[in-house]
Amino acid sequence: MRRLHNTVKNFDWGTPDAIPAILGTVPDGTPCAELWLGAHPLSPSRLELSAAQGTHGAVGYGHVGSSSSVDVRTSGRLDLGPNLIEYIAGDPEGLLGRDSLEVFGPRLPFLLKVLSAEKALSIQVHPTPEQAAAGFTREEETGPDLDAPDRNYKDASAKPELIYALTEFHALSGFRPRKAVRATFERFLSLSLSASSLDLLGEILASLKALSDAKAFARTVELILGDDRAPGLVAEIASQDFATPPRGHASQLGTAVDPMQTFVELVTDYPDDPGVLVALMLCRVHLQPGEALAMESGILHAYLGGTGIEIMASSDNVLRGGLTSKHVDIPELTRIATFTAAPPQLLEPDRDGVLTGATEDFALQALRCPRLKRIDRRGAAIVLCTSGTITLTSVGNSTTLTRGQSVFVGANEPAVTADGHGDLFVATTGLDRALPFA
Repeated sequence: MRRLHNTVKNFDWGTPDAIPAILGTVPDGTPCAELWLGAHPLSPSRLELSAAQGTHGAVGYGHVGSSSSVDVRTSGRLDLGPNLIEYIAGDPEGLLGRDSLEVFGPRLPFLLKVLSAEKALSIQVHPTPEQAAAGFTREEETGPDLDAPDRNYKDASAKPELIYALTEFHALSGFRPRKAVRATFERFLSLSLSASSLDLLGEILASLKALSDAKAFARTVELILGDDRAPGLVAEIASQDFATPPRGHASQLGTAVDPMQTFVELVTDYPDDPGVLVALMLCRVHLQPGEALAMESGILHAYLGGTGIEIMASSDNVLRGGLTSKHVDIPELTRIATFTAAPPQLLEPDRDGVLTGATEDFALQALRCPRLKRIDRRGAAIVLCTSGTITLTSVGNSTTLTRGQSVFVGANEPAVTADGHGDLFVATTGLDRALPFA
């Protein structure tokens, strides 16, 4: 077990206090959006060499920014060793496990994050493995450059995700029933709108009458994101009050709150953004602490607010569909998105607290106050303590974690048990074959 030093990402949509609370640091008003734990090339975790090589009392927890190595927990200076990519390269079969090496190659296939959002992230969709590989190859051959703002594919991997709520957490995931979407846009007909906005609204309602959900939703998303009249329609709707429909109105199907509440929340942070209208087409989910939601390839989604543990395939491939100032590639978005109505994919843990989606890239084990509980590993693992004090023990090796502390556990480590009071999260692969001692 090797202690890790991780990176805090200061994106402007982050909260100022949730991640510092987990790390045990004093908030300074800076938005702290994500804590990254893993071997992603943009911000790989570093191994600690000082207290990290002992059995107790590590001092490093995280650092701010994508390249800074300044400890944010203590005033003492850390002795940092290689990053996790370099460490794994020294013994990929031993650290990753033979099965993981055969399936994913010599890399850690998952990335663990603490995510804390004060306002909505962009509406987005992630490609399948085949789409990612083809898109990356195409852009490598024809451009744009890898660091260009209009680059879609940063690597050749898919990026399915799973979010586990630490607090109440709101998200959008997948399309609502078409009759609900149509009824939502029909509510705008009672407003005082300009001729151009009324024309666009009429075209939106007409596009929703296509013969299939796939054609109806695809045409509507393309129309909203690509029409110059859309920002004006958003602004005109935002300037007026909404009538409250009777309880059980068709427009309220597939959403945890009235869609007009979603509109008001989003337009406050993203005025004139056509993505606000796309958001009204999607299912809204309200997760309670301990609940989890999977985001598979092709599912249009957005995180709206809250703090959670996120695990994903180690990729950076994102196609955006609004609520952002970043590049929006409408043809590519509509090519890879799944335009069918489907309920959000809520997940239930197994008897060991393990959550898995439809991918082999990752699995997440959530443990509360474990009592000599064996952690689940299907290859390498990253273990994060978010509260309390928990001791990890394997043969001849013991490490105590407090809030914000984490360790990397190689596949060649003997069985590891967790014991203590607090919350522990174990990220590993989603391979079916567990290690013999797991």
